[in-house]
Amino acid sequence: MKPLLSLIFLLPGITILAGCPFQERSFPLQRDGIVRVPPPLDHQRSARPWLVNAQRKLAPLLPAAKYGLSPMLTADMTGPTSQPVDMVKHFHIRTWGLESIWVNFLGLAYSAQAISTADTRTPAPPWPGFEDIWVPIDDHVKLAGRFGLARSADGAVRDADCIVLLPGLRGTNVVLRQRDLARGLRDSGFHVLTLELRGQGQTDQAYPNVPNTWGILEIDDLLRVADWLQRQPHVRRTGLVGFSWSANEALLVAWREGRRSGHPCISPELAKRHRPVEGGPYYQAGIVAFSAVLNFEDLLDELEIERQGFFNPMLAGLQDTVRERKIDKNYAEKTGSLRKLFDFERLDYPDSVRDGLRYLRLLGYKGERCDRKLASARMPVLMVHAADDPIVPAQAVADFVTGLSNPNVAAIVLPSGGHIGFAPYSSPWYYSLLLNFFDPATGPAPASP
Repeated sequence: MKPLLSLIFLLPGITILAGCPFQERSFPLQRDGIVRVPPPLDHQRSARPWLVNAQRKLAPLLPAAKYGLSPMLTADMTGPTSQPVDMVKHFHIRTWGLESIWVNFLGLAYSAQAISTADTRTPAPPWPGFEDIWVPIDDHVKLAGRFGLARSADGAVRDADCIVLLPGLRGTNVVLRQRDLARGLRDSGFHVLTLELRGQGQTDQAYPNVPNTWGILEIDDLLRVADWLQRQPHVRRTGLVGFSWSANEALLVAWREGRRSGHPCISPELAKRHRPVEGGPYYQAGIVAFSAVLNFEDLLDELEIERQGFFNPMLAGLQDTVRERKIDKNYAEKTGSLRKLFDFERLDYPDSVRDGLRYLRLLGYKGERCDRKLASARMPVLMVHAADDPIVPAQAVADFVTGLSNPNVAAIVLPSGGHIGFAPYSSPWYYSLLLNFFDPATGPAPASP
């Protein structure tokens, strides 16, 4: 019995030495692994039928899953009584063990390989074919970014769509996932802009007194970014990709872009701090949201309890990120509470935290509602999630899409991939999905919401 127990406790260490599955890794695009889907028929061009047809072609790229499980698509997430399907039962999820290396080894490993622990204050090393730029937002802030223009074989800049990439919570262009995806998209014929938003990376270094507002102001910033891009020579449409927290921001961009007038989720005081949406349409190439934190207010509750890395590695890692932000900004309180960090980085009026949470809310929370925001989305929106995500339960995706009839909004939940770990899970599927989604010939087209 003792040798068996020793082997069990040594197994993670042996695995780590063999392949280092719990640290960030690079997953560049491999052209020989890309699968192209045929152009959709006219009646299949909106996001939901497009995803069904695309996944039929891309399914062989995914690893075999336990229990023979296959991904669940948008229509599968609503049961016969118009209630959300029980995702826990369908995917055989052991919810109590999603943060356990013994129960959810692959989910945690895929997550770790996609999440950077690099110093967010340090500029990313140069990327060939990209230049560092500053995108003007208003008189108070410009956003740091890296801009790569697609070129033809003779070096001339092509006319092409531009895809905007956002890092995750407190992420920067140091993240290898940003670099790999930016290079892959540019080499495939897209212009690419990777951004560091308010409070992130070099934007934060240049404007230390401009706070991160968790999307409250950043969503309008992203509309201004699209406006700026579409005024640049050689840029046709724009697209947007977000990961984790920035996936929420990407989804809310789809709402703000489609909802131009007042909305009950925007208080009068908050509306005063927003610029009216002008011009557009924006991000018509589409929006992809990987591992969106749909139930973020539940996560705020989870982070009120101090977590230990051995038992809760993902939550403890999030709390470390929160603590680092508080230390960097010399805030009075240094715990891992994200809710308190919201309080420190509030807007300049008394009820701004309450108004901000309502503005950012994507799912109902403790009887309070301000959801169904994507009913008005005018561009194709694709949500990608994993059943073994250790931070955001897959059930949140089913709850989100059930009752949402907008054909522009589609979702897929994979059997594995952890939290934003889709390139480690299946790099060919990840890149094939994105390249086909954004390709004007093979991707979805906007429908009337």
